[in-house]
Amino acid sequence: MHEDTGHSFNRRVRLLIEVPNQPDEIALVEELVTARGWPVREATVEERAPIAFPRTGRVVEVRLRGARRGARRAAVRRVESLASRAKAPLWVRESVLLEYPRERRTLYRARLRPPGQGTVAARRLLRFVRQIDGSHDQHALSLVGPPDRARALSELRASRLGGRPFDADREELTGPADPPDDAAPPPTAWLDPETPGGLWSLALTVAAYLLGVLLCLAVGGLVLALDTPWRWLGLLPVAAAAVAGAVFVGGPPARRPKPLALLGSAAFCGLLVYIGRMLLGEMSELGGSIALKAVIMPPAVLMALAIGYGVHWALVPSWFSRHANWLVPALLAPLLLLLPWFGRLLYTVYLTIGFGIPVESVPLTTYSMMYAALKPMAVAAGCALFFVAVAGWARHTYWGRMPGESAPTFLLPLSALQYVVTALLFGVLSAGYAWGDAVGAVRAGQTPPGYYGLRGTLMCVEPKGPDIPVYSGPLVTDRPVVTFGASGERVWLWAPSREASGSDQGRAMSVRLEDVTLTRPATADGRSCREER
Repeated sequence: MHEDTGHSFNRRVRLLIEVPNQPDEIALVEELVTARGWPVREATVEERAPIAFPRTGRVVEVRLRGARRGARRAAVRRVESLASRAKAPLWVRESVLLEYPRERRTLYRARLRPPGQGTVAARRLLRFVRQIDGSHDQHALSLVGPPDRARALSELRASRLGGRPFDADREELTGPADPPDDAAPPPTAWLDPETPGGLWSLALTVAAYLLGVLLCLAVGGLVLALDTPWRWLGLLPVAAAAVAGAVFVGGPPARRPKPLALLGSAAFCGLLVYIGRMLLGEMSELGGSIALKAVIMPPAVLMALAIGYGVHWALVPSWFSRHANWLVPALLAPLLLLLPWFGRLLYTVYLTIGFGIPVESVPLTTYSMMYAALKPMAVAAGCALFFVAVAGWARHTYWGRMPGESAPTFLLPLSALQYVVTALLFGVLSAGYAWGDAVGAVRAGQTPPGYYGLRGTLMCVEPKGPDIPVYSGPLVTDRPVVTFGASGERVWLWAPSREASGSDQGRAMSVRLEDVTLTRPATADGRSCREER
């Protein structure tokens, strides 16, 4: 199978392989390796010096995508697996992961000089227009090493790239200032993981960033949970985190943040506070104290981040990402038809199977059906994304012995099957639990809790005549019954049995609206339709 590596790789492993010094065998090996998309060439004299006759050497560059750790072993394993499957005579002699050292570079930009003529307003307008139309960003130069303005000016004046030489009368050079002559040697690069100091700075920066994110999320939860004016004091550490974030964006050395960076950092922190408030609102259904929720929220956020990275590594690059421009709309189009159908199925489980009331007899809208289907489908999507993320992490860390750069082809149908099963199970089980809660509330004389916009009401039934037609009679009049509204000329009622036993929880009835009068229960506890004297 041909691997379309293209530009989808981020690791390169160069291998020296031994092959028999025979034209046919060499041609076979080169054909196999080239078919996988790996460049191959004849080894130089220095490279094949350790290989003795009757063998010769070829250099293969395996390109793959994933983590640095394990990349070399994965490349060797793929070449050896290819040789094993094709029964080809090749052996890996040496392998090395290609990585080039980072170098410090200084960027200079040639910008138009500020206008010197006209009024202040006209000059400011011209500068604003230049910023908008891109006149200030047409020429740049990147030099290796620390700032050196004289060398940059000399190189720009001598350059004829694009037929547009640097004009000192119309343009000026912007960039970092030159270091003083008596300055100390440049410090170790900040946040450089190749050095002890840089790695320590990077670890502290990541820890501070995560701490700031969790702080903003926790403040958002406290603003929702606490009912006191002092809760707004929690915004003070959020403001401090916003200022620290703006300073961090500016890079070393630490200096006063720019207004735009400060505004962006404040907006990001505000968004995190709002997300924390929404998360705590969703977690309020779980019960427990604020401390318990605060403990649960950080691991949940970290898990969500890990799932996000895993999904990215699983789908980018892959067949799905290359065809997402038409595949995503094609998958979303049937969703508008699937949501009402699935919502109607859940209402059928809740009403017809649970209470014995036909769905057609209850006033339901298409939007309420879509609303009922959203939560089960969202939970199923989260479960499916979890397994996709596991596959993405496995792909990123080269886990397993499956060759190829893309995710396994069976991942999509398995994820689709798991999505359908999870959505059905969660939806049906949640409908069953909701029915059980509603029955318990009716037996306690309370209004049953709503089910995605469908809310039952306790009513007492009084017939208008001594002999009225009742479907599934007799009509219960001594205790409250539940009705979910009427659609047409008939109304369906559900009355709990006096002694619940197994599946015999109650009975559904149907009467014409013109034959009965529905009133609220007379007693305060909602268990009787007649006041006791």
